[in-house]
Amino acid sequence: MLPLKLVRSLVFGGTINNNPLLMDTDDEEEEDRNVVKTPLLLFLPTKELVTDTYRLATIARDMGMDLHPTPSLSHIILSHPPPPPPPPPPSSSSPSLGSPSSFPSTWSSTSLSSTSSLPEDTVPLPFPSLIAAPIPHLRAFVKMSRGLFKLVFAPSECIATDAASTESHWNCCSASLFSRLAGDRMDTMEGFSRALAGVGWSLFKTKENGGGKSVYLFRKVDVNRVRAGECRIRELRLPALDFRNAPLRILQYILLMTDDIFYLA
Repeated sequence: MLPLKLVRSLVFGGTINNNPLLMDTDDEEEEDRNVVKTPLLLFLPTKELVTDTYRLATIARDMGMDLHPTPSLSHIILSHPPPPPPPPPPSSSSPSLGSPSSFPSTWSSTSLSSTSSLPEDTVPLPFPSLIAAPIPHLRAFVKMSRGLFKLVFAPSECIATDAASTESHWNCCSASLFSRLAGDRMDTMEGFSRALAGVGWSLFKTKENGGGKSVYLFRKVDVNRVRAGECRIRELRLPALDFRNAPLRILQYILLMTDDIFYLA
């Protein structure tokens, strides 16, 4: 848990500048340089201190951003949708299918260490915890948020215990995935595939490069991204899973990409 004094300050609207535990980016340079500080994100509309990427991605999704998890789930890449294409010719009667993503299909942590090689208005953040996020990436996200987030700093000892507890929580396998529509528990990949098919997702099976293992690729037209005759495609890429023993971070990834048509219990 975060320190009680810190939480009270956020809940009751205490300003960042007057909070002895939180310092904004302007105050940081004036503080003792020997004090180790951890960068965090503050969601200004609710004064919520965001420390995990799942929560941040949920807010970003509600703000209209696109989510692009890396194949290894080490990062989630957040971006604004591209500008709408020119209107189609008058003879065109049906929308075209846009590309699901303009991002590379494979990425390593090294290739995500800098935003210079990524498309404009795009930022990768480590998943599931924000604690290891580079400050330039957090600053880039603050800029993308258009005033809804602020970068703040807290002494590292204030959040060290909470971060360790969160990391252990994300790797646990005690949660189960349920369908909100039918209430059924997801036990097998086949049952999960049927549940997604019932809400408009198509399934494609592919092979991993070199490994020969099957990869489940689910696609759906994103009705929230139909612009000027082009339909955006949402993708969900998963290995074969035993849902009775799936890590929580995988289940949370599914919740993010399917707009919470499932729930955890």
